[in-house]
Amino acid sequence: MYSALTLLRAMNGIHEEDVIMAGKIYYQQKKRGNARKIIQLTLLAAVLVSLLSVAAYASGFLGSRAIVIPETAAEAIETAVPAAQPQAMLEETENSKALVSLSQPQAVPEELDGAVREKVENARAAWDEWQSWRKENLPQMPEVFSPVEGAAIVNYVDNGDGSATVSYYGKDALELMQPGTDGGEPDFSAATPIEIRTATAEEMAQREKWLEYAGLSYGDYDFNYDIHTAEEAARLEEIAAKYGLSLRKRSTLLWSRETVEETDAEMNAKYGTDLHTDTSDPRFLSNRELCERVSENACHGSLFREIPRGFDKVYYFDEGSFCVSYDQELSDGRRLRCYGYNSMYATLSSGREVVTQIEDPESFPVRTHTAPDGTELTILQKDNEAFLYVYLPDSFFEMHLWSENALSDADVDAAADNLNYSNIGK
Repeated sequence: MYSALTLLRAMNGIHEEDVIMAGKIYYQQKKRGNARKIIQLTLLAAVLVSLLSVAAYASGFLGSRAIVIPETAAEAIETAVPAAQPQAMLEETENSKALVSLSQPQAVPEELDGAVREKVENARAAWDEWQSWRKENLPQMPEVFSPVEGAAIVNYVDNGDGSATVSYYGKDALELMQPGTDGGEPDFSAATPIEIRTATAEEMAQREKWLEYAGLSYGDYDFNYDIHTAEEAARLEEIAAKYGLSLRKRSTLLWSRETVEETDAEMNAKYGTDLHTDTSDPRFLSNRELCERVSENACHGSLFREIPRGFDKVYYFDEGSFCVSYDQELSDGRRLRCYGYNSMYATLSSGREVVTQIEDPESFPVRTHTAPDGTELTILQKDNEAFLYVYLPDSFFEMHLWSENALSDADVDAAADNLNYSNIGK
C-alpha cells in the first residue's frame, strides 16, 4: 500500500493527462484468471483553483452560484478532492458537499456584458450537443458498474457462467488487504465490502467491449474530450466549427526544478530518505523561467508581480487556456497553495475539466477586492480556503487557495494581489 508521503509525491509529479477528470471512472484490469478477475477502480479527481479577475466587471451578486455546478448537472461526478490536499484522494464523498467548477463559469451576472453571456451560453450549448451525440453513438458502461459512494477499489469474481460478483470496498480495505501469494492480486478476505452487485454475462460482455473502446486513443486532443476514434474526432470538429469554437490540443506541461530539489531535500531531512529526482528533462525550469513562459504564451504582459515561493506545475494550451499551480509565501512565512485556471469563452469546454468539493457553499462569505491593476475580484472565503474569480472580456479566471491554517482577509488579498489580471490573454 502507498503511504500518504508517496501519494503526495506522486500527485506533485503527475501529468495532468494522467489525472482523471471528475466523475470519470477508469478501470485497470490487473490480471485475468479462470476463477477471479480483479479490477482496480481509480477514483482520482482533479482538483483545484480559485478565481481572480481582470476586467471591471462586478460579479459579487452571484457569489457561489458563479462556480458551483448545479446539482442536476453534478450527478455524473461522483467524487472530487481539492488539488491542494492530495492525501485526501481516497476520502469518501459526502452528499452534503457541492461540486465547484474551476474551469468554466456556471452562471453569468445579469449586469455583465451581453457579449460575455452569449459566449458562455454558446460554449455550453456546444458541449451539450457533443455529449448527446456521444451518448447516442458510443459504447456505454452498463449501469450495474456505476460508481458506489465511498468506494476506493472494486473486485470482480467470475461466477463460472459468464456473470460476475462485483464487490466494492472503501478506503479502509486498502489497509486490510494483503498481497497475494503471487505478488500480484491482493487478498480481499480480511476486508468487508460496502456493496455487492451481480453483473450478468451480457453486462460483463458489454463491459469488456467498453474497456476495449476506452483503451483506444486518437489524435492530439486534450484528454478531457475523451477522443478514441476518427469518427469521434470528426464529429467533435464539426460541432466546434458549428458554434465557432476552438478546441484544446495537447498542452505544454512544465515543472519547477527548484521546487522539486527543495522538496527532495525536505523529504530526505524529515524521513531519512535519499531522494534525488532527475530534473534534466527540459520541461523542468526555474521558478523565474516558469513565470516568463506562461506570460509569453498565455498573456500579453507579466502574469506574476513577484516570483512565487515555488511551483507544482504550469500548463497551457495554444488557444489561450492555462493553469498555474504554485505556493505563495505570506509575510509571516506561511505558505498558501494557489491553483489558478484561465478558461477561454471561445473554446469548447465542459466546465468539469477541473473541479473540487466544498461543504455548504452558501456559508462562504462573499466580498470584492480590487487588485493593484484595477481588476475587481469576487472572493468567497471561509476558514482555511478561498475562491477568487473574475469574468474577463475573453476568458474566465478562477483560483482556489488553501492553507493548513485559517486565512484572514489580508492573507487572501496578499495572494490575490500578486497577479496582473489585466495581462491575461494573448
